Amino acid sequence: MITEAQALDALKGVIDPDVGINIVDLGMVEKVAAAPEGVMVDLIMTTPACPQTSYLSDECQRVLAEAGAPSVSVEVLDLPLWDPSRLSDSAKAILGW
Repeated sequence: MITEAQALDALKGVIDPDVGINIVDLGMVEKVAAAPEGVMVDLIMTTPACPQTSYLSDECQRVLAEAGAPSVSVEVLDLPLWDPSRLSDSAKAILGW
């Protein structure tokens, strides 16, 4: 079993190809729940029609499986909507905000 902290650390390996920043720092990870049977992740896309949704979901599953999660469930949420306040300080710095 991996912990929620380990899962979040693994998810930092998922880079949004459009921006070049990981999904944790972009504030796209709404929730991570870790249990002995696996990890569940709720994601928020930066736009409702994000063309990278399938890619990012697949990458979440890949990095979490590599980190030792016995199973992974990724759900892309419609709400809440993403907004720039979700960006980490390092993401803001990279983007020049």
